[in-house]
Amino acid sequence: MGGQAFASHASPLPTPRMPPAVYDHVLKQTLHALREHYTQVESPIEAPGKTTHGDVDVLVTGALKDYDPEKRPWIEVADKLGEVLGAVSVIKNHGQSVVNLAVPWPQIVLPSIEHSPKSAEPEEVKYVQIDIHYIHSLQRFQWELFHSAHGDLWNILGSTIRRFGLTVNDRGLYLRIPDIELLDRKKSMVFLTKKPSEVLNFIGIDEKRWWKPFSSQSEMFNYAAGCKLFWVREKDAEEEEHDVVGDLPAEGQEGGEAGKKKLKHNDRQRMAKRPIFNDWITVFIPKCREEASKHFGYLSNSSWLLQYCLNFRGISYEEKLASWKLLRHKDEILREVIKGSIPVEDVDRQLRAASIRIIKAVVLEGQEFQGVIPEAVKQDERGFYDVAAVKAFVQANWEEAGRVGLERLLVKSRLAMEEKEAKRKREVGEVEVEEVEVEVGGG
Repeated sequence: MGGQAFASHASPLPTPRMPPAVYDHVLKQTLHALREHYTQVESPIEAPGKTTHGDVDVLVTGALKDYDPEKRPWIEVADKLGEVLGAVSVIKNHGQSVVNLAVPWPQIVLPSIEHSPKSAEPEEVKYVQIDIHYIHSLQRFQWELFHSAHGDLWNILGSTIRRFGLTVNDRGLYLRIPDIELLDRKKSMVFLTKKPSEVLNFIGIDEKRWWKPFSSQSEMFNYAAGCKLFWVREKDAEEEEHDVVGDLPAEGQEGGEAGKKKLKHNDRQRMAKRPIFNDWITVFIPKCREEASKHFGYLSNSSWLLQYCLNFRGISYEEKLASWKLLRHKDEILREVIKGSIPVEDVDRQLRAASIRIIKAVVLEGQEFQGVIPEAVKQDERGFYDVAAVKAFVQANWEEAGRVGLERLLVKSRLAMEEKEAKRKREVGEVEVEEVEVEVGGG
């Protein structure tokens, strides 16, 4: 939330940015208090060089006693967390396992003003925002802690590995199949792993160093540049139009103003909002090019990585692509051949809907039509249909299919009504028996 959750609250509270001393004090107290109620309590490692903090983010899992949102309403858990931390206001995010708390600003002496004279004016009342995120499993907790570490580091690494078809999100590391991605990005994604150690090993990053704060932005940049997939374009390389950190280009990252113009829209937005990512693109990468560093041309071919990723998960590229093409073929059969071949105008809506249901069952589910499986709807050895034959079958038989479908619907409705009536009679009979037993017992 960046410390702004209470700015637009029903009763606004001032939660200004905190100097490091205040942040460290509140974080230490918060972690200590929450460890009485959760088995795992941690805060993601902060980005280097931060001089102020907007809020305190804490991840928790393994609830003890009355602090488990899976056993009691989240609203009640949020209120209890507010009591534990002495919050003056609580924002409960419905549908999300996160609570925003406003706690009083700590009364500590800051180093920079330790010897300054006290002001005669009363200090402004202010608060600190604490965001507590409940994670539903230990594995997911470890991933969130990993994925949130070091601020913008995953923005940097994400822009590096994306051109090789790799994506890291809040669920894990994925590979995107290029031929599928052109039409459906979501379905192109193949899950690889959600284990932090495997991800870091996969992209060639030192795991032990990951779990320690960086002393400076420069140190973090050099660490990110150690990724085995990071390399930059040579300064005198021929300029070509492509996304510098986009999908599977032939050359490396360029940076600077020229590289900025070739960035994807999302990366340009990150540059505008994230100073560290902006420095990575406009300062660090051009510096690498100027110094003619070892990062030139380290990896210029992504095809090996594609197959390596698939082998990592025991997936054949050809099988994955064939499966996608067959799925798309069947979708086109339903949308364009079946539905597209049955008239819409001057046709009863119920008849058309019934016809689609029957023909879909025959073509895509292998059901019989008039006692046989029509030759026109049989698949070849790869599972594909003869589009022309299927279309001719639909055009010749949609009216009969509609009639059959309506008859089946009438039978189904009649049976449902008969069952409903039989149930009603059984219930009436049971009531009459109970009344008789009461009368006999009363006599």
